[in-house]
Amino acid sequence: MGLLGNIVSTLSNVAAEAVKNGSAQELINSIAGGNPNGGGFDIGSGLKAALKVGIETAAKNLGAEDGYLADAAVRIGLPKEAVTTFGAVQSLSSNPTFNSMLNATGFSIPDSDTIIKLFNRAAENAAPKSIDIFVNAITNISFADAEKLLFGEDNAATTYLHNNTFTQLQDAFVPSITDSLNTIKVANLTPTDAWNTYATYNNKLVDILDSSAAKMGLEMARKLGVLSDDQFERIRTIDCVNPNLSGYITGEALTGLFSKVSEKEYDIRHNASARVSDVLQSVFGRLDNRG
Repeated sequence: MGLLGNIVSTLSNVAAEAVKNGSAQELINSIAGGNPNGGGFDIGSGLKAALKVGIETAAKNLGAEDGYLADAAVRIGLPKEAVTTFGAVQSLSSNPTFNSMLNATGFSIPDSDTIIKLFNRAAENAAPKSIDIFVNAITNISFADAEKLLFGEDNAATTYLHNNTFTQLQDAFVPSITDSLNTIKVANLTPTDAWNTYATYNNKLVDILDSSAAKMGLEMARKLGVLSDDQFERIRTIDCVNPNLSGYITGEALTGLFSKVSEKEYDIRHNASARVSDVLQSVFGRLDNRG
């Protein structure tokens, strides 16, 4: 058969065996010098590595004291229903008619700044516990089109992770948040204590305002000019709040973490010095060569 014939025959046998055992793509990749994308690592591994660096950086920074509280981009504020109540109470506190209804609740509530500080302290305490949860989700995710994500938007990988794992991450993160809500203290109050007091106050006030006597009294006060039309409408906007904090704080804390992961992804894409591993340098280095 000759030397050339033997080589061809051998290659044919190798190729046939590769097809038979399912390793044909691996053979093609090795012949191409690494992988079908032309680098030493596949793109999916690079995207996952970037996301892992992102969550480790985000959890470390947000887990520090004031990591959430001092960063306006991720600070956790009051739920919108509570914002409405605090705004109404503050603007109407000098009105005798409204004050009598406030006194009828029999509660004294923590100020909004204390509650907000407690919310953020709980998120800061729980942030480091998010790393393993995120890494597990990142490890198990499959990218539908890794190359499209690599050459896509500056936060394409983070957005893909968010869209495909947020509910799963939220369910996994709730126990950590709940533990922090029940242990962190500011002014000798845990977030759960402070919010329970506030929610009880808020929801009892809603019940009072919903009574026939209160509605009649408020309408009379408006007609007599004791309450302005604006004050009357502010009272009507007060609504019940959910006494269970865990879902709200978990969602807000995760949103903050994703925001910081997105920032790190941007950094890795645009700053070669942020590519702290071989896989990041190999995969994201391809972006440097775009025209």
